[in-house]
Amino acid sequence: MLEKEWVFLDENIDNAQAEAYSDIFDIPVIVAKVLLNRGFTDAAEAKKFLDKDSGSFYSPQLLCDMDKAVARIKEAIEKKEHVVVYGDYDVDGITSTALLVSFLRNQGVNAQAYIPDRQNEGYGINKAAVKKIHDSGATLLISVDTGITAFEETQYAKELGCDVIITDHHECKAELPDAVAVINPKRMDSGYPFKDLAGVGVAFKLVCAASDKSEAELLDKYADLVALGTIADVVSLKGENRIIAARGIEKLSKNPNTGLAAVIATLGLRQKWNNCAVVSYSIAPRLNAAGRMSNAMIAVDLLLTEDPVEAQELAIKLDEENKNRQYEEKIIFDEAVEMINNIDIADKKVLVLAKRNWHHGIIGVVASRICEKYNKTCILISIDDEWCKSSGRSVDGINLFDALSNCADILEKFGGHAYAAGFSIKEEYIAELDRRLNEYVCEGAEAGKLPRLMIDSKITVNDINAATIRKTEVLAPYGAGNKVPVFALMGVKVVDVKTLSDGKHCRFLLESDRRLVEAIAFGAGSMASEFYPGDIVDVAGELNINLYNGQTRLQIILCGIRMAEKKAADILPDRQDFVDIYKYFRQQDSVSEELSTLSGKFTDIFGRRIMRDKIINVLRVFKDLNILNYHKLGDVVQVTVYESEKGKKVSIDKSEEYQRIKKEVEAVH
Repeated sequence: MLEKEWVFLDENIDNAQAEAYSDIFDIPVIVAKVLLNRGFTDAAEAKKFLDKDSGSFYSPQLLCDMDKAVARIKEAIEKKEHVVVYGDYDVDGITSTALLVSFLRNQGVNAQAYIPDRQNEGYGINKAAVKKIHDSGATLLISVDTGITAFEETQYAKELGCDVIITDHHECKAELPDAVAVINPKRMDSGYPFKDLAGVGVAFKLVCAASDKSEAELLDKYADLVALGTIADVVSLKGENRIIAARGIEKLSKNPNTGLAAVIATLGLRQKWNNCAVVSYSIAPRLNAAGRMSNAMIAVDLLLTEDPVEAQELAIKLDEENKNRQYEEKIIFDEAVEMINNIDIADKKVLVLAKRNWHHGIIGVVASRICEKYNKTCILISIDDEWCKSSGRSVDGINLFDALSNCADILEKFGGHAYAAGFSIKEEYIAELDRRLNEYVCEGAEAGKLPRLMIDSKITVNDINAATIRKTEVLAPYGAGNKVPVFALMGVKVVDVKTLSDGKHCRFLLESDRRLVEAIAFGAGSMASEFYPGDIVDVAGELNINLYNGQTRLQIILCGIRMAEKKAADILPDRQDFVDIYKYFRQQDSVSEELSTLSGKFTDIFGRRIMRDKIINVLRVFKDLNILNYHKLGDVVQVTVYESEKGKKVSIDKSEEYQRIKKEVEAVH
């Protein structure tokens, strides 16, 4: 589990106000603290947040150009025109497209969907597609989740005699495409109160304005589609998005549309679920897989079908595509890690990795995993003969969009934001991009600092009960802008540690005030060799009620665990530690390993406990004595032994770093 800086958000809140909220809203004090942490210091706003009432939706007529768009759509309905809805190939675009096509068909319109091919057409509206749409007989093109920068394409459509309505939610400038209507809450001249709608949220507003039905009725019908796109696009789940997500999850778990019911059936969910995690990590990836691996129209067809047999066939196909995506993702991830292991990245704050024929649709997912694993900004580039396509992800302290803006002269089709961006580039400029990005990210940048674990409140073991955990659900749905609350239990004793699922996960049995608590660390089985029964630890994580085989178990889903009491012997290496660890690295020459895994290996090999702090201290001393070099990247440590120093005898006591470590340990103990 990645080492993190623990930040306690409850240290500066008003405890009296937390107590008052507890009484007003009938919630535990720790839940009231979460509300205050999220900025709801006004009781009326807090109530609005908790109620999730669709009555607080804003009128769609407040969006600029909505009247023009509605007039043109009603004209298309009256004349039974051929209309094409043009969407993006991600889940937001797919759900937006299905939503609008479904609505228009219900109005008697000959409505068709068009999603560009990711590999051959790329992102956004393109002229070839516009020509194809016009030639099909369409007289109106409506974009969803795209089009705000389609100046030339909009003009071209007009010249062909095809009207254009643009709906989008991406950032835009003062100049807009010359369309019949441009609907975007982020328009500079927009007075719409809520700016964070996803593309499908904007499309839903258009449907509400063009329909004779109430917004509440339409939400009942389309909530699953609108919520799916909203959650998948990782927009802030506050305001209108919170209401959409709450209603949508309820519909998804009880009566989803035919296609989504088939997808959910392939997941084999055996118990009631009501959280965004299932949408984000199970449903959305299957729809995304179509756009990444083949054609997003498969997912659109799934969302539009009312035939259960067809829905099942399409859902199975999407499940297969998702498995193919996972397979490709593993290949690219392993290749990227191998590259990192073979390059000197000591002074690099940005990792630029490129290889021919990496799948364009997968590199963004892998870049995110590399960024998390090494705590470094990462850009992956798929080399092609003409334009090489890329995707990047960033860490706190580095604004990736700004860094790439500094290199805009060698980039093509470049866009994104602080934490994610993409662009095209000629192969001959990749090395220059690497150099310029790392020069731009100056030494004063905060990159490389430990990622922060934001903790809502410290709790006691008495707070871990079914009633309290169920009360926390008033804060759901969780997602961007409203993360799952994280609580910390301090100074608890480890009673038992074991691995689960063939070593993939780790389960702790903890004791505090003579009560036992279960804690699960998913994907962190190697931690079983880091912590022993008797250790006193601090744990942080999400409170959970686990229903399994008819049994209810209370548990903490771990986000972090650390030693509350570190003994000097666990930190300060002795002579035998230096000897044994040096022998290991000397035999390996070069090592790139997660610290938790290395700790487990050493403990097994040497027959005594070797914790990560001790490993790092040994490496600090060896580096000071010029025996080896090492770099710590996130939870990964890279070690290279100098060939010329092998077998050389040195005095550990002469190391200034060793003396410094001793003083550090003495100061604490």
